[in-house]
Amino acid sequence: MQRKYLIASHGKLATGLQSSLDILADKGHVFQTIDAYVTDEDYTSQITTFIESVGEEEQGIIFTDLYGGSVNQKVVAETMHAKKENIFIISNTNLAVILTILFSSEPYLTADMIQNMIEESQVVFVPTKVTEDEEDVFF
Repeated sequence: MQRKYLIASHGKLATGLQSSLDILADKGHVFQTIDAYVTDEDYTSQITTFIESVGEEEQGIIFTDLYGGSVNQKVVAETMHAKKENIFIISNTNLAVILTILFSSEPYLTADMIQNMIEESQVVFVPTKVTEDEEDVFF
């Protein structure tokens, strides 16, 4: 099953993530991006165009920056309006979760699979002060 990807964010985070995906995996071209509020242009049509482009035999994955933020709210509203069950929204996204989902070998993702990938890709606190017993843990 083919997947289509969209990253939507406030400012240029979306294209920044796309750039990182190019550098790390040569896959930035796979992602459509929306850098909202960089101009006065309404970005709603970009969301609806993406949603409409996802066929019945495809899956759409939309990554947004802030859960409950204006970009996320608009993505959720447009996705609900389209009534497509083959589109998933992941908010509070990070590069790790995008890479995990991008490189999943599963032909079809379910909500449970995506939830597990998100849990595996959580933010990690990295202490910089370690004891002698912990010196070799990170490296």
